[in-house]
Amino acid sequence: MKGLKDCLIRSRYWKIMFWLALTVWFVSCLDRSASFGETVDDQQFRVAFLGDLSGPVGFWNAPRLVGIQDAIEYMNGKLGGIGGRKVKLDWRDHQSNVAMAERYYKELRAYGDLIWHTCGTGEQQMLKLFYEQDRSQIIFTCSTSPGVMYPTGHVFGTAPYYPDQFGAFIDWLLEIWDEKAMQRKPRVALMTYESGYGKACISDEALEYARKRGVQIVDTIFIPFVTTDAVGLLHRAKDAGADWLFGQWLWQTVPPYLKANKEHSLGLKFCVNSFGVDQVMISSGLEAAEGLTGVTSWYLPHENTPGVNLVKEVLAERSRRDEDRGASYFLGWMNMWQTKMVVEETLSRVGTWDKLTPEEIMLTLENWHDVDVYGLGRVNYSRSERGARIMRIVQVKDGKWVPVTDWRKAPDLTPPEWNKPCHP
Repeated sequence: MKGLKDCLIRSRYWKIMFWLALTVWFVSCLDRSASFGETVDDQQFRVAFLGDLSGPVGFWNAPRLVGIQDAIEYMNGKLGGIGGRKVKLDWRDHQSNVAMAERYYKELRAYGDLIWHTCGTGEQQMLKLFYEQDRSQIIFTCSTSPGVMYPTGHVFGTAPYYPDQFGAFIDWLLEIWDEKAMQRKPRVALMTYESGYGKACISDEALEYARKRGVQIVDTIFIPFVTTDAVGLLHRAKDAGADWLFGQWLWQTVPPYLKANKEHSLGLKFCVNSFGVDQVMISSGLEAAEGLTGVTSWYLPHENTPGVNLVKEVLAERSRRDEDRGASYFLGWMNMWQTKMVVEETLSRVGTWDKLTPEEIMLTLENWHDVDVYGLGRVNYSRSERGARIMRIVQVKDGKWVPVTDWRKAPDLTPPEWNKPCHP
């Protein structure tokens, strides 16, 4: 049995390595668009993308870039671009490397792109210093971490602030918890990556919120992105008395834990953040995912909205791997639809392209108090807010993600001093 188990572990490992290698090859085939030294065409509207495409989390970000490119192709071909100008994309792959991120930031900045799409907690925390000093672009980021979205500035999140997502989970957990039957409050173990992204939900404010609500955090367990044997880690959480596990898990990480939990009858329940709410994992036939819970401000791939339906129509016409049809691909479309909406709304106010500046775009966004981005997701911005405050709790039922709550406002777990407006 030990030999068989080792064989299965090696098989899973090499399967994951295969997909990582395929992602690297896939990224190398993408149209990089802006070559070094290229002149800027003032009849185009250029946007930038800076993220990890072939490093540790490339498997999640590469489909997002594909979504962005597909959305641009659709807008250019069907809608005349943005504000009557064709859109061109400039992108770089920082591979989750801080030095590369800084270098590529400086390269992309030279093109003068007004709107950027970014990811990578550690890299974005470092780059935020440049963003706020340079004030030369507006950033839409999926890295909704402390030190990125907040303090308020030129960075706007395309998902809820990570500690707020944890707070929303705590609120919901207490709603469904039968305290009378259990004779106690729920117990939660934090199981997440040891990276900046993984730790981003473990803020002082988040831990204090759980304590005030009476929810005990029984352990904090750090895990790798790729886990070949989850049993020992789950037993550690079970031995600590956990009822639920909460973590910032991407879809590649989740399956071994769900399978081990089911096979060993541990009875643990799981909640992931926005990036774990991904149909890709379920589409692979993971029966153990039933009951998996998540927190998200994005619409789900089966919902009947204009944006979801459009994305599915485009996917039906294109050859895309299953891995490229998940949440990050849909997020890429949302990113570009946000871009289209804010640019055209700002142009209608300022009148001409020469008056379109980061400051004017920021003023527009700060009035997006509750905006539905074409049925792809919702955001809530203001002079003091930079993320999505409205979100839902969702669960896997009968093989697909479904909402189990209406849209609701999450607790604000940002430090008060970070919510101060960044301009008069």
